[in-house]
Amino acid sequence: MIKHLPKFGFKQQPAFYAGVLFFLCSVAGLVWAAVQVNAWLHDQQSAPLKQVKLYGNFAHIDAQALHQRLAQQYIGNFFSVNVDQVQQFLLQQPWVYQVAVRKQWPDALVVVVTEQQPVAIWNQQQLLNKEGEVFQAPLEQLKTELPMLTGPDGSQQDALAMFRHMQGLLALHKFNAVALGVTERFSWQLSLSNGVALKLGRDDTLKRLQRFIELYPVISKHKTEAITEVDLRYDTGIAVRYSSEQKRKA
Repeated sequence: MIKHLPKFGFKQQPAFYAGVLFFLCSVAGLVWAAVQVNAWLHDQQSAPLKQVKLYGNFAHIDAQALHQRLAQQYIGNFFSVNVDQVQQFLLQQPWVYQVAVRKQWPDALVVVVTEQQPVAIWNQQQLLNKEGEVFQAPLEQLKTELPMLTGPDGSQQDALAMFRHMQGLLALHKFNAVALGVTERFSWQLSLSNGVALKLGRDDTLKRLQRFIELYPVISKHKTEAITEVDLRYDTGIAVRYSSEQKRKA
């Protein structure tokens, strides 16, 4: 029995070469695509950061100076700028309360700043915001006059809450408080804009303040001298000090 072996003739060669050619073209295409993608990524990594967009309602922050500092420090490569570092930098600046930072394609850094809102001076050197949080900022940059609150560390929120209660009560009777102090034993002393200092003690402070409001028309007419201090820590009566005089109990 004679077996006929397959013959590899000329007719099979074109298909073989065509397959090899297709394979080589595919490899070359993939290499070219990889080179192009690498070049594109390199170009993107070198994309410049050309501008800083700063937003916020600023009362104490010099927006122009802050914008200039951001531009000098962070203008450069779009991808190399770390938004977390920018945020930390801004949170260390005076008057800055909150910050949001993001990159905006193709060349911008967008910064939104929320400014601190001071409501009181704390222990003559620091400030309180409306949440009763202590923050540091130059007092000479204050735009309005603020009440002075003093007390031991950690008592700032109690002091601010008490001041608000007292000021609300006083405002109904056209008095204005300018300072409030609390001791470590939580004894309170309040200063009014008319120069009168009120010693209110530890207990029933708002009731004692109400007693002062009710008695003030009487004690202010009792003598022509100005009242400098009223001690309301007594269960009955009050002690009044007039200018250039010793304290007298009424």
